[in-house]
Amino acid sequence: MSFTSKKTRQTIDLANKAAQEDKAGNYEEAFRLYQHAVQYFIHVVKYEAQGEKAKQSIRVKCAEYLDRAEKLKEYLKKREKTAPKPVKESGPTDGKGYVCFASGNC
Repeated sequence: MSFTSKKTRQTIDLANKAAQEDKAGNYEEAFRLYQHAVQYFIHVVKYEAQGEKAKQSIRVKCAEYLDRAEKLKEYLKKREKTAPKPVKESGPTDGKGYVCFASGNC
């Protein structure tokens, strides 16, 4: 197996792993993997792919992966903004941060 085909196979495996993580609902990992897959596919197109047909096929897949990564990025950003924040305990305090009970015992 030549270096080119090995590198291309590794890149395809990475893209497949991204799709698996995406389907499993592991969106952070899928996003990260899609980004890496696109970077590696760009390298393959630039330095390793032989023939315009192969290059065009890879470009189409890159566009699909990039589009999905952008959608995941938007989703993760929205989810981060709407994530519930930890709630501080509230109630009357004695000024030292202790919660005072109705009996006055702090």
